Amino acid sequence: MASLNHLHSINKRGKSKKNKNSEGKKSNILLIGYGITFLAGLIIFQCFRWQVIYADKFVALSREQYNTNITQKAQRGTIYASDNTILAVDQPTWNIYATLSKDPEERKLFFDNKDAFVAEVSGILNMNKNEIESKLTDDFVYTALKKGVSTEKKKALAKAKIFGENTEGFGLYFESEEKRIYPNGTLASHILGFLGQDEQGKTVGQYGIQGYYFGDITGKEGYSYEEKDSSGNVILTAEYQPILPREGKDFKLTIIPNIQSKVEQKLEEGVKHSRAKSGTAIVMDPHTGAILAMANYPTYDPNEYWRTSEPWILKNRAVSDVYEYGSVQKPITLSIALETEKIDADFICNDRTGYIDLYKATGYEDLRGRKVYTWNRKASGKLDIAGIFGKSNNPCTATAALKVDSQEFYSSLREFGIGEFIGIGLQEESNSFIKSFNDMTKLDIIMYSFGQGIVATPLQVISALSTFANEGERMRPYIISEIKDEKETIQIQPQVLSTPISKETANIVKYALRKAVEEGSLGVFATKLKDYDIGAKTGTAQIAKTNELGYKEDYTNDTVVGFAPVDNPKIIMLVKLEEPQIGKYSTLTTSPIWQDIFLAIADDLEIAKKN
Repeated sequence: MASLNHLHSINKRGKSKKNKNSEGKKSNILLIGYGITFLAGLIIFQCFRWQVIYADKFVALSREQYNTNITQKAQRGTIYASDNTILAVDQPTWNIYATLSKDPEERKLFFDNKDAFVAEVSGILNMNKNEIESKLTDDFVYTALKKGVSTEKKKALAKAKIFGENTEGFGLYFESEEKRIYPNGTLASHILGFLGQDEQGKTVGQYGIQGYYFGDITGKEGYSYEEKDSSGNVILTAEYQPILPREGKDFKLTIIPNIQSKVEQKLEEGVKHSRAKSGTAIVMDPHTGAILAMANYPTYDPNEYWRTSEPWILKNRAVSDVYEYGSVQKPITLSIALETEKIDADFICNDRTGYIDLYKATGYEDLRGRKVYTWNRKASGKLDIAGIFGKSNNPCTATAALKVDSQEFYSSLREFGIGEFIGIGLQEESNSFIKSFNDMTKLDIIMYSFGQGIVATPLQVISALSTFANEGERMRPYIISEIKDEKETIQIQPQVLSTPISKETANIVKYALRKAVEEGSLGVFATKLKDYDIGAKTGTAQIAKTNELGYKEDYTNDTVVGFAPVDNPKIIMLVKLEEPQIGKYSTLTTSPIWQDIFLAIADDLEIAKKN
């Protein structure tokens, strides 16, 4: 029995070993299967990434191997004045590089004559010799010398035989590019703006026409491509649809260069004499709204805009800066009272005190004891409309304004363009500000009546007052007369913006402004205008503090707006000074400049003297 049991145990062990071997083989097969499945999954996943997720990337990479993209630059448009004088245009310029191969003989020839090369190139390019020499190291191959070089200088370099006969241009490389130039320097710079660079170094229009219409002036680049075979040969039969470049549009302005130049010159002289922070002048045809001249001082040269000392100088303050414009508002206020029949042409105001009591005028308890005075704090006595303008009387103007229904007064201000955006097409144009009707109080009406607490740009001010020179119609100011490309020419036509007053009201105010000038409203420094038929109004306004309530004590903004000849005005002109230092009133500061500009341009505009 013992031996039989022994045999039985042996059989069991044999079977156990066979089972273990079989299980081991199955595990190995499973591991191999899992491995194959995992690898297959990876392959499928990778294929999915390549063919779906990153399909566009690899398609683009494959196309790069047989497609070559070609960019075609568009020609930028030209800006012209009204007489076709070119104000802004592209001109070819050159980037100059020093370049040298690694050929030992060429390098020896170059460095044996290096001093002559530096002397010749520095002389033509007007560069410091040390600046060039420092770039010509022993191992240099390619280095930039100067950008934006004129064609004349490039030709001189290309013809130079620095290294002997038949060596013209040796050691130099020329790269062509287009540069925006302004042939007349500072002329109309604030109207034009300039082409600068953004943070990424891309060309972009900044300020003025070129900022506002950058896309139209620049045009659109064209694109095409060549398809190549594996050897790099162009496949001539390949089909493609190129995008042709679209040339930039040409712009023709309304400004007259001769007038613009004289306005800029006289404005500069006046700002310097008055020691003002800045000055602005606008000359406009009141019958069409065409801007004949628009100038600011200080100014800048758009050819070298980066040399401007202060960024604010780049702004066209005729359209960018709003200000409380003062008593040039008074003709608007009295015309509203006339149009609403609250006063008539024979209106007389008897100023017995030299002030208006704000508490009595409004009934507001917090204004008890507060007054608005005349400019000299003296009573003016009996004044007709011309007398109110001539004396620039605040109490009488406020009295007339308070006669008008507040809704009518507010609506009329909007009709005159106060609080309404003009849209002349200059990048930095701002809008005037007026409270909403629901927020307006009687105190606001009083202050608005003589131009305090209400703001506008000089362009909006001249637009509003041009109504009197154009029989009650306010034209849209415009500075572009024509936009042209290869397909069409767009002519800009005069446009009526509003008719805030009747012809009869306009004439009453217009002739009252003439009478005021004849009686000396422009001051003792504008007596040379007596030979011309002029209607005008001065304005002196306090300047609000920036970070606190109230007004600055020693600074004003001074404005004069006038037109001539009164019967059929050919121009209306605004001159504004910011913070003049030689006096506090516009009759002392701005009137003389208005006079000097007018006398400089009157003959050009065929404005005749009185008979």
